Amino acid sequence: MSNLIENFKTLKNRAETGHPAWLNTFQDERFANFEKAGIPTVKNEEWKYTNLAQLSKEKFDALTDSEGAIPEEYNTYVNKDELNIVFTNGTLNNELSNITEISGVEIKTLKNALVENEEEIKAILAKNDIGNTDAFIELNNALINDGVFIKAKKGTVSEELIHIVHLTTTDKPIVNNIRTIIVLEESTEINVLESYVAFGNNAKYLSNSLTDCFVNDNATLHYVKAQTESEASYHIGNTRVSVERNANFKGFTLTTNSGFTRNELDIVINGEGSDGTLHSLYSIFNEQHVDNHTSVDHRVPNCTSNQLYKGILNDASHAVFNGKIFVRDIAQQTNSYQLNKNLLLGKKAHVDTKPQLEIFADDVRCTHGATIGQLEEDEIFYLQTRGVSRKDAIRIIATGFAEESVEEIKLKAIQSKLLYLLQPSIDNLSHGQL
Repeated sequence: MSNLIENFKTLKNRAETGHPAWLNTFQDERFANFEKAGIPTVKNEEWKYTNLAQLSKEKFDALTDSEGAIPEEYNTYVNKDELNIVFTNGTLNNELSNITEISGVEIKTLKNALVENEEEIKAILAKNDIGNTDAFIELNNALINDGVFIKAKKGTVSEELIHIVHLTTTDKPIVNNIRTIIVLEESTEINVLESYVAFGNNAKYLSNSLTDCFVNDNATLHYVKAQTESEASYHIGNTRVSVERNANFKGFTLTTNSGFTRNELDIVINGEGSDGTLHSLYSIFNEQHVDNHTSVDHRVPNCTSNQLYKGILNDASHAVFNGKIFVRDIAQQTNSYQLNKNLLLGKKAHVDTKPQLEIFADDVRCTHGATIGQLEEDEIFYLQTRGVSRKDAIRIIATGFAEESVEEIKLKAIQSKLLYLLQPSIDNLSHGQL
């Protein structure tokens, strides 16, 4: 692991070029924290089912400009007429981006925000108590170079999609160290889709992302994270959310056709009357690995949260779910729900699922559960009696299982994009139950 840490130290020194003195100091402190924490091993309970040993053998670099052809699938996936902030290989791509104005919403690169909103960004970076902090969060802080800053100003309500795209086109082993900051002032509502895509690229690269969301009083954030990356890639993503009084976070995560994924989503419920929704769909095959860790921390009374994570596993793929609900002693009248549902279609596919409750209040309603199973033969037989082949019957049922989740998303424009990303994994249903 020490060689990889030294590798990251070299990348940090490159990233600091041209930064203000306070940011360099901040990065030095964060890298020291990263070194102290070290890269997690399976001896760490939180990483028990996700082994980073192979990652430790890799050597990564950082690109300062874009390279590689834009894949055809990208042009199908991204609507050029929508508001798009596009990074290729970690660098802003001005040609692909379409950063149009939305009344009441400030959108800019993090590089520009570090200059134009310096004190605000400085205060945000110093604010650690919005969720769990771990080694890769500290690494992201240490390697800060660019990203996106979005701020919805008080009273703004927009139906327009804000699409942040992280596209990898190079075949070099790079680190995409992505930082997104989203701030919703009082009584605002916006829609954000953050996509991590490579479309068949087989490069070994690392995406180490950190998204911080601040949802203030009476605001609603619709946030979707979507992944279709290289089967040789590593993606370690952290999303931290602070939800204030009468505010709502509506979150959805799609993971499909990506080699190694660890997604952590941590919500802190800070204000009464607020709600946190965490929904997810993962559809994986071959030997792909996806690990979803969630945490909802209820710190005040009269709040709700809902977690529904669904997975389709083919071949020898592996999924992990560890969902936590914390209810502090002051958080009476909490209503919290958590469920993990897994559909196993491959004979060697397996799931490790661990829903957790830690409740210190007595007037609450909290439930959790997990299901792991295969398709019902009766359902397959019913379709076969209608002239549908067994393969097509399985695809139909699995598609319905997946689309049920996607249809919960508010914007149709996002739904269609997710279904497009999902299709290759559905086309790969050719396993045990066939």
